[in-house]
Order: sequence, then structure tokens, then C-alpha cells
Amino acid sequence: MRVFIAINFPTPVRRALVKHQQTIRNAAQSGNFTHEENLHLTLVFLGEVPVGDLVRINAIVEAVACRGFSLAFDEIGRFDRKGKDIWWVGIRRNKSLLDLQAALGDEFRRAGYRLDSRPFTAHITLAREVRMSDPGDRRRLCTAIAPIETGVTRVSVMESTRVDGRLTYREVYGKDFPA
Repeated sequence: MRVFIAINFPTPVRRALVKHQQTIRNAAQSGNFTHEENLHLTLVFLGEVPVGDLVRINAIVEAVACRGFSLAFDEIGRFDRKGKDIWWVGIRRNKSLLDLQAALGDEFRRAGYRLDSRPFTAHITLAREVRMSDPGDRRRLCTAIAPIETGVTRVSVMESTRVDGRLTYREVYGKDFPA
């Protein structure tokens, strides 16, 4: 099964993110846009793991100490992929988020999981493989936005699967944080 550790967001936050996604969609010639229910913040991507690993994965998530905290999304950006870009909403620098991500990463590495070696860039993917109708839009749409704020009180172990051909993310375990 394909697994990652994530922060999921309430419906009002996802709807606010979709409004920014629509701006990109309107300017795009083509792209693979994230379905609203799949909008999340990946903390650790584990990839393909045996189903039997879930007990250990859940225990690692459970063992990482964290208190609830707030996040603010404040910019639209993109990762340049030679004209087939990944568009995202960025998160204002947040020590609690960075500490949580680092603690999870350390524990999963200690348990023998191979993780991405690139530095963590906190973002929510709005769309992949986006081609813009006007290349100038690539610069114009990368901008600051009015902050979207939300509280974080839970971290989730997520399964990535296809249901009737549609990419679906399903929580298989969740840990709530004290306030």
C-alpha cells in the first residue's frame, strides 16, 4: 500500500484553497488539478509499504509528541518542471510545523524507512503537470495571498489508492493533539 503522513484540513479551508486553484485552472491550457477532498499537507512520504507495517507506522506517529498549533497559507507558487509545473499554496514559516515534520522524519529514518533527501518545503499541491496558455502567467500567478488560517489538532496516516480510476486519499490512522 502507498502511505504518507499528513495534515488534513476542514472543508472551509479546502474550499478557500480551491478558489485559488480556480485562478490557476482559468489560466492553464492543461493540468491535473487536485480534487478538493484530497487537499492536504504531506509531512512524510513513505511510499509503498507492506500492509503489515501499518502497526509500526501508527506507533511511530503516536509516539511523536506535539501540541496543537495554527498555520497560515500565504502565497501561491510553483515548482518548475520544464513547462509542466506543480502549483501550490505555501505556508508561512511555522516552528511547530517544522518541529513536527522533523520529529516524524527522524523517527521514520530511525525505523529504517528511506525518505526523500530534499529539504522539507511546506505546501499544499493544487495542481500537477500544469501548462499555461500564456507563459507570462507563470510569473504573474506566483504571488502573496490574503492569509488562510487554520488550526492543526491531528496528524493522519494516509493511504493513496485508486477508487474507480480516481486518486483517493484515505485516513487509516489519526492522532489528535492536545490544545
